[in-house]
Amino acid sequence: MTRALLAALVPITLAAGTSPAVAVADPQPVQPFVPGINEDPDLSAAWQRWEAKDIDDYVITVRLSCFCAPSAGVRTVVRDDSTRRVTRDDRTLSAGRGWSVDELFAMIREESAEADSVTVDYTRRGVPASIAIDRDQMIADEETYYSVTLSRL
Repeated sequence: MTRALLAALVPITLAAGTSPAVAVADPQPVQPFVPGINEDPDLSAAWQRWEAKDIDDYVITVRLSCFCAPSAGVRTVVRDDSTRRVTRDDRTLSAGRGWSVDELFAMIREESAEADSVTVDYTRRGVPASIAIDRDQMIADEETYYSVTLSRL
């Protein structure tokens, strides 16, 4: 019985980390970020610089680094403030797996409220170029790092 249970669980476990290759059939609108009244001043200033550029068409690549298995960056094509295509290497991912600049701002806000430490370096356009998150400073090797590159279409 143990062997049968193991045989059933191994394929489920192996497939859990993968995502289906799904094309973005309909563009997914980007959820706009709006700073709150008590927002971190650096985050608000970066968002204002980003909004002032009025960039609605861009390609953003977000690479995750942590003490985990390495993976390629997620490349997201955003046109007219809608996610049009999301890929990792040569695989097409679902739109929900992609990133927009607004979603990065929202993640920074959420992590800043929960984590012990969040450090962000912004470009002159207000784009988060690197994000370091330490959710618990008392735990070793659980830090998460994001590096971001953006180009206009």
